[in-house]
Amino acid sequence: MTSIRMRLLSSAVIATALLATSAAQATNGYFKIGYGAKNRGMAGTGIAYGQDTLASAVNPAALAGIGTRIDAGMEIFNPKRKGAVDARGLSVTNPPFPFVTTDLQGAKASRNSGAEEFAIPSVGFANDWGNGWQTGLAFVANGGLNTRYSNNLYTTAFTPVIGQSSSNSFPSPPSPSGPSGFAGLLEFGFGVDPNQIDAAMGQLFTNENLGPSLGVNLAQLLITPTVAYSFNDKHSIGFSPIIARQSFRAYGLGLFQAFSSDPDNVTNNGNDYAWGYGGRIGYMGNFGDFSVGLAYTSRIYMQEFDDYAGLFAEQGDFDIPSTYGIGVAYRATPKLTIAADVSRINYGDIDSLANDGPTANEFLSAFATVLSNGTAPGQSISNPLGSNDGWGFGWDDATVFKIGANYEYNKNWTFRAGYNYSEVPYDDDQALFNVLAPAVVEHHLTAGFTYNQNEHSQWTVTYMRAFNNDVDNTYEGTNEFAGFSYAAENEMDQNAIEISYGYTF
Repeated sequence: MTSIRMRLLSSAVIATALLATSAAQATNGYFKIGYGAKNRGMAGTGIAYGQDTLASAVNPAALAGIGTRIDAGMEIFNPKRKGAVDARGLSVTNPPFPFVTTDLQGAKASRNSGAEEFAIPSVGFANDWGNGWQTGLAFVANGGLNTRYSNNLYTTAFTPVIGQSSSNSFPSPPSPSGPSGFAGLLEFGFGVDPNQIDAAMGQLFTNENLGPSLGVNLAQLLITPTVAYSFNDKHSIGFSPIIARQSFRAYGLGLFQAFSSDPDNVTNNGNDYAWGYGGRIGYMGNFGDFSVGLAYTSRIYMQEFDDYAGLFAEQGDFDIPSTYGIGVAYRATPKLTIAADVSRINYGDIDSLANDGPTANEFLSAFATVLSNGTAPGQSISNPLGSNDGWGFGWDDATVFKIGANYEYNKNWTFRAGYNYSEVPYDDDQALFNVLAPAVVEHHLTAGFTYNQNEHSQWTVTYMRAFNNDVDNTYEGTNEFAGFSYAAENEMDQNAIEISYGYTF
């Protein structure tokens, strides 16, 4: 029997390691709403109610009593995302020369992300050693920020209004020849040397990293060995050291290299990988028909993304935030259990996520400074990308509410349903950078079932629907930028189906 267990576990581990390199996605910000098909069938509710070996990814104490078994599942995740950047509010009247009569205006760029299907694996193994001791090992994909736009939304929107200087040494269609747009305004309105303007525009707009497409990809794998101990039939505790691996790549962000402290490490550097560590502790108590659970996951300290040290704040730092939560479960009848969780994801502790993106004045001032002063990259703004206070995504802490029900219809069939809610983790005025990570869904419904094939084998199927939501904002310039504006919009909805197999030894 031991050899069978090891073969199953080895196969599951290998499969997970191979598949986890694909982009994972999530719904509470960039966290999954739950781990394993049973847990997700109840919308992620599980701090006080463990059902299989993936329980340790929610509360390690919930692993107690699971027995000796293995669970392996695959989720097919289908997020539909749309991003838009509208710079039509940036309109510049060309200098009054007889050979130039047109005005230049920014454009609107809108695209659906081409990345819509993802395979997300999960594997868990647990062994009951007797005398209250239980160990386990789980592999889960945690999060993802994956977008793939066939149109570079940023450059399509902003480039048309830039124009050119009188030297005509930098053609930039659809700009007319001769002094035009912001370039012409800077030259003839503020006396900036046209050669200087051309050099700056070459830096901004002939960059091979601008590319025809735009996107990012973040994937995370969490490896959680677990030890749980039951003091008696009422109280248990658990601990899981966490080993994390994440990968990231970005492409098409060349426009922002001029606003970075490390322009060579902003975009188009392929996949970069990082390892990190943290821990999770938990408690679960049974009090008659009620059970109560507490769980805390520490901040997971990750290696920096060196290849993207000029994009993320603190020179490429991208730690995984800490979480904590409380749960309760009530066995309403011998067949029906109702559970609810409240948890907190501390996105605000991670500077690369929490730092605000630029205001309208900061963004427009950065462009104007680069074009007019020819400053070195990263010196055009006080908080360049990659610095400790560099522009970020403006994410706040998120509170997640979950409720689910588990109904044991008979010895062969069990049915589940649940609801999960978490507000968008950023305010509307952070929409510009979050075109890359449109994590805007709030309401999720789940439903599923388990079929017990025999006393050892069972199959579980779960469906999740996250309803469409959008965030948009118009950025209005003030003072010297009064009258200039641009807008950004993020939109998303999600569907997912997960199938898992469990075997009890």
